[in-house]
Amino acid sequence: MKNLNQTAKRVEMYVRRRVTRWGRMIETTTRDPRDPRGVRHLYVDCIVSLLAGVIAHCKALRDVEQLSGEVGLGCHGEGISDGALTHLLKRSGEHDLDALLVRSVKDMARRGELRYPGLGQNWVAIDGKYSILDHDCGGLAQKFEGDSRVYWRMGVLRAVLCSAPARPALGQWPMEPVESGETDPEKLKHTGEITNLPPFVRWLRGQYGDLASNFTLDAGLWSKEVFLSMDALGLGVLCGLKKNKPDLFAEVERVLRIERQRRSHQAETEWEPSRTGQIRRRLWRTTKLDGWNGWTHLRQVFVVEQTTRDHDGKDAIELRYFVTNATTGMTSPRQLLRLVRQHWGIENDCNWTFDQQFGEDAGAWCTQNKAFLVLGVVRMIAYNLLQHLRKSHVLVQHQFSAPTPRPWRDLFELIYRCLLRLGSSFSQLLRPVARGEPHGGGQLRAAPAD
Repeated sequence: MKNLNQTAKRVEMYVRRRVTRWGRMIETTTRDPRDPRGVRHLYVDCIVSLLAGVIAHCKALRDVEQLSGEVGLGCHGEGISDGALTHLLKRSGEHDLDALLVRSVKDMARRGELRYPGLGQNWVAIDGKYSILDHDCGGLAQKFEGDSRVYWRMGVLRAVLCSAPARPALGQWPMEPVESGETDPEKLKHTGEITNLPPFVRWLRGQYGDLASNFTLDAGLWSKEVFLSMDALGLGVLCGLKKNKPDLFAEVERVLRIERQRRSHQAETEWEPSRTGQIRRRLWRTTKLDGWNGWTHLRQVFVVEQTTRDHDGKDAIELRYFVTNATTGMTSPRQLLRLVRQHWGIENDCNWTFDQQFGEDAGAWCTQNKAFLVLGVVRMIAYNLLQHLRKSHVLVQHQFSAPTPRPWRDLFELIYRCLLRLGSSFSQLLRPVARGEPHGGGQLRAAPAD
C-alpha cells in the first residue's frame, strides 16, 4: 500500500508539471481555427480536454466530455460537450498542432529526457502506418473499390526518436493519394512512402535540427536516390535491405556469406527470453562494398544472425541484412546491434500503442474532415508523456530482476484516479493564462451548433 501511494504521488506530480507546461505551450504555439464569433470554450481548455482524454483512456468524445466536467474545464468549469469538441476537430487542419508537438519534444530534450544510452548520438526511426477508413479524411486518403465495398486508406509516415529510452514520437507526415493507374494497394503503398520520405525528412530537420541528424529506415521505405541524397545532406542513414533491391541484395549476401565463413562474429547479445523460447543475435560487418556499382558512401554493410531456440531446444536461424553510410568509427558492432533492435521501437512502442491502447483504428473519436490526423498528433503528445512516465518514473520493482515499465492498464488507472483527485484544481494548472480571456480573440458566447 505504501508503494502504491508513493507511485500515485509521483504520477500526480508529473501530471501537474506537464499540464502546466501544456497550457503555456498551447497559448504560444497554436492558433484557434474556429470563427471567434460564438466561441464559448477556451481553445486551450479544448485541447487539454482531448489530451486528458487520451491519457485517461477515454473511449469516445462523450467520455472526454464527462472527464472535462470532472476536472473543471470549459466555460464556468462545467465541461466541454462532445459537439463542441467535434466542431473544433472539424475546423482543424492536419498540421495545426505540429508546433505544439515539436515544442513539447524540445522541452523533453531540455530536461535531459532524450538521452541516448549506448549509442553515442541520436537516431530517428521512420516507418509507414496505414488505417482503413470509411471516409476520405478531407481528401487525403486513397480510395479503393473492392468487390463488395468502397473504402479509403489513410497513410502517414511517423518518426520516433528510437535512440531515447522512451521512444518519443517526433511527428507524422500525411501521404496524399498517389495519382496512378495502379490498383495494387501494396505497390501504391511503396510508391507513396518513397515519394513522401524526402519532404518529411526536410520537415524533421527544419523543426528539430541536430536532434534529427541520423535516420533508420525499413527496407521498403528507401531507394538508391534517397540514400545518396540523404548522405549528400550530411545525414546518417541506416537501412534494412531485402530482395526488392535485387542486385545490391545479391552482392551484399555474397560478401557477407564469405565473412561469416572466414571469421567469427564481431558482436553478440546474450540469450534473451521470448514468447517462443530464447533469442540470440550476432553481427558481421564489412566495408568492402563502399562505392560498388555507383553506391557511393555505402560505408558499411552488415548482417544480423538471429537464432531463435524453442522450448524443445531446436534452433531456427534468420539472417537480416543492412546498409549504412555511417563509418566504422561512428558506430561499433555492438552499437549497430543495439540500433537495429531499437529501430523497431517505432512499431513495438509507438504504432502498437496507438493500435492496441489508444484504439486508433478500432474506434475513431471523430470522422469529420481531417480530424483523424489531428487526433493523431494529439495522441503523439499524450503518448510521449505516458511513455516517459511508465519507463522512467513509475517502473514496477521486482525482487530478483530489473525494474520493468508499468503495464498500460495500470498506468491508465493511476492517471484517471489522479485526474479525479485533482478535480477542479486541474483547470487552474493551465493558468497563468487568465481564466475568462478566450484564446485567439474568441468571446464567451454560446457555441455554434454542429
